[in-house]
Amino acid sequence: MFAWCYHGSVDETFALPGPDGVAVARDGNVGAPVDLAQTTRVVDFNDIDALAAALAQHDVAAVLMEPALTNIGIVAPEPGYLDAVRELTRRHGTLLINDETHTLSAGPGGATRAWGLDPDIVTIGKAIAGGIPCGAYGLATALAERIEALDDIDLIDTGGVGGTLAGNPLSIDAARATLEHVLTPAAFAAMTERATRFTAGVHPAPVTGTAAAAAADAELEDFLHVFLANRGVLITPFHNMALMCPATTDADVDRHTELFTAALGELGGV
Repeated sequence: MFAWCYHGSVDETFALPGPDGVAVARDGNVGAPVDLAQTTRVVDFNDIDALAAALAQHDVAAVLMEPALTNIGIVAPEPGYLDAVRELTRRHGTLLINDETHTLSAGPGGATRAWGLDPDIVTIGKAIAGGIPCGAYGLATALAERIEALDDIDLIDTGGVGGTLAGNPLSIDAARATLEHVLTPAAFAAMTERATRFTAGVHPAPVTGTAAAAAADAELEDFLHVFLANRGVLITPFHNMALMCPATTDADVDRHTELFTAALGELGGV
């Protein structure tokens, strides 16, 4: 059994929670032709009771999750939630995999370092190479030793025949340049400060993936993007998210807050 904590937008997930809580395939899913309810349990983010119930049968191999949900706006973990996830997975002998493809933006070492997390496996993506196709993963020492002790494991051809995450000189050079000169502690400090200021200027976000999905409004998102773009502010053209780069200033953030407030005023007739 492989448990997966629901953490992405509808267009990027392979499984969603059905009305009765049983995993169902999303429309257009091109995964293996197997009933997802036989292999997967979907647990809503920030719902520790639901995770406890999913692990209670002691048959879940791994929990795959983001430290904070992305691709659906941003859903931050509630206080104590990530610690409770780690305690539960350890108690039931279940591996914890943190997908840091996006939450690497929390700082050098991603959310794992910034929040003092202790997963069994961490995965990261092309952000470490400045957008050039690249990916990496890390294992806890104890887990790596268990894997290396297996006599019949194939560690050479695990990646198959390649793909967008296969290693190549360009990806490696891009990753080295990015980690040495772009994703530095100094750059992250500035970006984190700006992002905190940005967050204070917008409304509170939903606390679960299901709530975030229910709050999605494509027409409203299009309106906000066009409203901002027409006034000189361009934000990420999908998922209604914003990206902070080292060059972002307080004035940039404050301009967004001003325009966002104006947009709400127009919608509310104020």
